[in-house]
Amino acid sequence: MESDIERNAQDWFRFMVDTNLAPGLRALGFFGVGRRFRIEGHRHWGEVVVEQARSFTFRAVRFTVHVGVISRDEWAEQLRVRPYYPAGEVTRTQTMGWSSPIGDLVTVAGHPIGELWWELEVGSPFESLAREVLTAVREFALPAMRDRMA
Repeated sequence: MESDIERNAQDWFRFMVDTNLAPGLRALGFFGVGRRFRIEGHRHWGEVVVEQARSFTFRAVRFTVHVGVISRDEWAEQLRVRPYYPAGEVTRTQTMGWSSPIGDLVTVAGHPIGELWWELEVGSPFESLAREVLTAVREFALPAMRDRMA
């Protein structure tokens, strides 16, 4: 690990995504760079977006995960109408397809937990935090996405 003296919260967050979350998402079948990872089905695209909170401090970053699925036909139609969207990009702000914050998919005793945010502090070990995020994607987000892609 690198010294926290050399990194701020943004850098430390990016480092965790690059070294832990991205390889873990790729192991689940996603591909992508940065904070956007896509999975392709025969008739659909699915996407996982790691979203950082707008407010952060020099010492800590809060983040969550959003997922979405859109049919290729619907995407092609939207791309015809809005050609400025990058190919395959599905975001929670778009009104097409299906999208959800991960907290609406993670359940305890059959009930969604609602908002789910993680916090990363500069210099803190993040392997277990990354494992927790990847477990939520594997156990809750990916099955919900596959159901909608079927």
